[in-house]
Amino acid sequence: MYIATPKPDFLNRENAEQELERLLAQPSVSAARPCPGCRLPVNCGTVAANDPPCHAGCENAPQALSSEPELHPIEKDVVAIVFELTALRLIQPCWSCEGHLDGRGELWKLPQVSFYAASPLYPKLICNYLTRLRHQKQLHYVWQVNLVDYGQTWSPAYQIEPCLNQISKPVELTLLQEDLRSIGNNLAEQIKQEARHMLANMRRDTSTSL
Repeated sequence: MYIATPKPDFLNRENAEQELERLLAQPSVSAARPCPGCRLPVNCGTVAANDPPCHAGCENAPQALSSEPELHPIEKDVVAIVFELTALRLIQPCWSCEGHLDGRGELWKLPQVSFYAASPLYPKLICNYLTRLRHQKQLHYVWQVNLVDYGQTWSPAYQIEPCLNQISKPVELTLLQEDLRSIGNNLAEQIKQEARHMLANMRRDTSTSL
């Protein structure tokens, strides 16, 4: 089936280009610490010259990234995704779960990461990245970004989660968690790569239409 393109008045190319440029202009983790709850020594919000770059494997990250650090630190298999999304500055993770089994060893909770975004283009970039990983056969399952409503704010919230409605065999939590780690690997730079690609396509389309 042919997928129709959006109506012209649904699109604001100039605004979209600005949102992509804004994302690409965000500082790297070597220039500014991403974790809002970081308590490590820091000078003026930047990483000191003699400090190692921030990374998702930092032992402080699970607490520093959590809104309830003592009660609910970020779980180990999902901390990389939360860290990398936070490092983009314009995406705010708000809830996460690495997935859990019940007392019988059956899948009880799915791995999920929920977030707010300063632009609806940013969840689309994540969708593009998940599709690329799937085509590269780096994921065991299909993953998607859905719109969710927690009722906490009028702002839209989004959720990265596996799509399992066409899976006929039992779903394995260990494989889902392997996917989490694959998704989180260098995620911030991968999303910026998607942004560069989208921006280049926009500008090419604009130049060819003149």
